[in-house]
Amino acid sequence: MPVYPVQWAPLVKSGYYTHMAKLDAAIWERFLDQYGVNFQSVAYDVALGGFLPDEDSGSLESRKGWQYTTALKIDAVLLREGEVWIVEIKPGGGTAGIGAALCYTILAERDGFSPFPVVPVLVTDRSNPDVLLCADELGVTVIAVDEPLNVDIERSDETDAERLAEERAEFEEDEERA
Repeated sequence: MPVYPVQWAPLVKSGYYTHMAKLDAAIWERFLDQYGVNFQSVAYDVALGGFLPDEDSGSLESRKGWQYTTALKIDAVLLREGEVWIVEIKPGGGTAGIGAALCYTILAERDGFSPFPVVPVLVTDRSNPDVLLCADELGVTVIAVDEPLNVDIERSDETDAERLAEERAEFEEDEERA
């Protein structure tokens, strides 16, 4: 379970999202503009895991505070009909964003966070074929808000790995010719 109860809220642009960096928040607001209508609600800064000290280490409140400090914090959790999206927001859309989305998803599944399927998602401003290939192989949905949509917002279970590998090979051939 999360360190503290999840506080669901409507998807509204506020300009401030707990513990979200300014660049992340700018990307997030573009995501809300483009795709917010697909979701029912959102929770920010959801803390999972962490170290909870023994009972003789203090009051439950202070021990929970320590657990929160050491927990991993999910940028945003989106509730959608029949599934929950675990969202990492990362400028540049690199492998670190994929890893964070996967780690948060593993913790959410271990803690029984939701009765619905949990979907790891990286929301970014740009992507590249290598990262998209890896994300696809690992089951991470990538949405780059400053690029044409490269995933079906309805989330298909079909893999695009072969198509991405072909695009990568074509790109490398073009580079060799240049």
